[in-house]
Amino acid sequence: MENIPISFRQVSHFVWSYYRKYPFWVMVVTISLMGQAALEVVLPYAVGKLIDYISVTKIAGVEALPEVFHWLAVIAAAGLGFHFLHIGTHFVYDWFLKFPLMRNVGVDAFYKVQRFSTDWHVNSFAGAIVTKIKRGKSAFEVYSDEFYINFLPLFFLIIGMTSFLIFKWKFLGLFFAGVAIIYAIISTLLVSKYVSPISRKAAIADTAYGAALADALTCNAVVKMFGNEAREDRRFFTVAQHWMLTLWRRYMTGNLISLVQNILMTALKISLFSLAVWMWYRGRASVGEVVFIIGTYNVLQAYLRDIGDRIRTLQQSVNDMEEVVEYSLMELQVPDLTDAKALRIERGEIRFQKVHFEYPQQHRKVYNELNVTIPGRQKVALVGRSGSGKSTFVKLIQRLYDVQSGEILIDGQNITQITQESLRKNISLVPQDPLLFHRTIAENIGYGSTQVNQEMIESAAKKAHAYEFIARLPNLYKTLVGERGVKLSGGERQRIAIARAIVANAPILILDEATSSLDTESEKYIQAAMHHLLAKKTAIIIAHRLSTIQEVDRILVFEDGKIIEDGSFAELIAKGEVFAKMWKLQKID
Repeated sequence: MENIPISFRQVSHFVWSYYRKYPFWVMVVTISLMGQAALEVVLPYAVGKLIDYISVTKIAGVEALPEVFHWLAVIAAAGLGFHFLHIGTHFVYDWFLKFPLMRNVGVDAFYKVQRFSTDWHVNSFAGAIVTKIKRGKSAFEVYSDEFYINFLPLFFLIIGMTSFLIFKWKFLGLFFAGVAIIYAIISTLLVSKYVSPISRKAAIADTAYGAALADALTCNAVVKMFGNEAREDRRFFTVAQHWMLTLWRRYMTGNLISLVQNILMTALKISLFSLAVWMWYRGRASVGEVVFIIGTYNVLQAYLRDIGDRIRTLQQSVNDMEEVVEYSLMELQVPDLTDAKALRIERGEIRFQKVHFEYPQQHRKVYNELNVTIPGRQKVALVGRSGSGKSTFVKLIQRLYDVQSGEILIDGQNITQITQESLRKNISLVPQDPLLFHRTIAENIGYGSTQVNQEMIESAAKKAHAYEFIARLPNLYKTLVGERGVKLSGGERQRIAIARAIVANAPILILDEATSSLDTESEKYIQAAMHHLLAKKTAIIIAHRLSTIQEVDRILVFEDGKIIEDGSFAELIAKGEVFAKMWKLQKID
């Protein structure tokens, strides 16, 4: 499921799903924000009272001096209290809520994306995925800050000031609340109608920017191979130009909306001040109370003045989070059953029963009721032309895809009813073009097992004949291999992959022409190591060079998703049909 339309409500629910896991700290921050709002209401009121008593003192003498000092003390206490609460709130909010939750958003997105199917990853840009997760994590911070640092305090402030004004002057309080609400509604409508669409386009452009950058840098070796740096410069400039123009339109839209909001804010200020002066003129408000009304507005306008920018920023954060929210809502394409059990292997028999399979979205049938059994600990080679179904066979055993019908059984256990983790931990794979992490050689060799030590790593390296080249490296097993292992040759990467499989020591072994990148001398040593690796294991070998499979127990010849020949090397040669012809052609070559 992809391209799910994500609403503001869904994003808000996503954010709240993280906050509600920490109810105590949410309550602490909320109460602290309410306290700050109360103190912000008290401050202008105390200033107004101070001015009233100063006026009385000047006219009547010193009788009101105690009240003057009283309200000075109130102002000082409220000011200090506000700042202490403000700092404390930020500490609690940042340390116990915002930063841990940002971490969790990134970790959860990584968790989910890792478990999406191979087909999903094949059709996705790694660079785009990285950009989306990083942008979503940052957008979570922006959304949280806008809500907790701006909108929630504004809400409490409006409630507090409106309640106080209504208690003192009902009409003024209602007028104040009405204008503030109208301003917020107009700002929200303008942002949702004009900012949201352009923000969504800006997020898409940003994803394309990251994807184009990662794609070109990942394939830099190909760029250099054809001397196409200038071509890639032009291509990336086109993407960057589109990103720039989209971002510019977003900023210009925001500036125009900001102009409208400033006009509304000015109208609110003039109306409120005029009403306060009129009340003073009619004797319904003292000078201090007029100062209180003006001070109240000044406190509130500090929040309201930027509310348009805040709403725009909030909307942009929603758009930036949409793709991470989409990941959270997407169902796993190859899920574990809720009652899935761990795989238990005794011999390692693999059985395909009436398996029908076609790749998702391709509608290209690969297998139609394929039936084959590989007894436990048998060594089987798969041969055939490209596209005949060999690679699909081993992908289905690993359950990288689900079959449309039929069953795949390992020791009688349907692989759809066991956990994928336990399934794949019981299968070692040595691919034709091994991928390595940009980590040390030791980490890459030890990746096949969670229970591994340096002695096991070095032993596996020697059996895979990787020790010879590792010994020549200045940092030995601590040498970093580069992204995807680019610092090593193809043969060296393959030896590391073989060593990794030796460490894993899984009962089922899959080899995809595992010696194809080795020179003749190295291949001879690796074949000896492979003999050790294959011992007491069910082994499936995808073979392109037929000379490497003369000693296997059995050969399956694939053609158009069907097994057209099945037998030992000698039997198929004696049969003189498809395999024998393939063998003859390779010998001639």
